[in-house]
Amino acid sequence: LIRDGTSEADSLLDTVKRIAAAYVTLQGAASVLDFSDMLAQTTSRLNLMNDGVQTTSELFDMIYSSARGVHAPVMETADAIAKMGNNAGAAFASSEELVDFMEQVNKQFIIGGASAEEQSNALLQLSQAMAAGALRGEELNSILEAAPGIARTIEENMGWAEGSIKSYAEEGAVTAEVVKTSLLEMADETNEAFESMPMTFSQVMT
Repeated sequence: LIRDGTSEADSLLDTVKRIAAAYVTLQGAASVLDFSDMLAQTTSRLNLMNDGVQTTSELFDMIYSSARGVHAPVMETADAIAKMGNNAGAAFASSEELVDFMEQVNKQFIIGGASAEEQSNALLQLSQAMAAGALRGEELNSILEAAPGIARTIEENMGWAEGSIKSYAEEGAVTAEVVKTSLLEMADETNEAFESMPMTFSQVMT
C-alpha cells in the first residue's frame, strides 16, 4: 500500500511538473509574441516620424543609447519618442533633437521621483501640449506633479521668478519652443543634478 501510494504520489508530481512546464512554455511564448508585437508597432511609428537623416535602425540605436544613459526601459522610451514625434514632430528640428529632448525629460522625472504612472500621464500631457503649441492648464499641472524640475528649468532659463510659470502659462507664454529650448539649453544643470543622484537597485536591474 505504501509502495502504491508512493508511486501514485510520484506520478502526480510528474504530472504537475509537466503541467507547470507547459504553462511556463506557453507564458514564455505569449511574452515573446507580445514583445514582438510591441517592437513591430514601435518600429513602425518610429519609421513614420523619422526625419530620414538616419535610418530607423540608427534612430533606434540612438534611443537605446539615450535610454541606457538614464537607466530607463528602452521600449518604453522608444514608444514615448515615437508618439511624441508623430503627435508633435513639428516642434522639433530633427529626430535627434527629439531624442535629446526626451532624455532631459526622463532625467527630470528621475530627479523628481515620479512614479511610472505619473511619468506616463505627464508624457501624454506633454505630448499634447507640444502638439498644441503651448503648455497650460491640466497639461502644466501634470508636469508640475510628475516633474516640477521641468517648470523650474523653464523659469530659470526664461528669467522668470520661481513659481510664476502658471501666470505665464495663462498668457500662452509657455510655448512649445520655450519648453524645448529651456530643457535643451539647461541640459548641463540637469545632467549635473542627475549625476549626483545614486543609482537605485531597480535602475540597475533595468
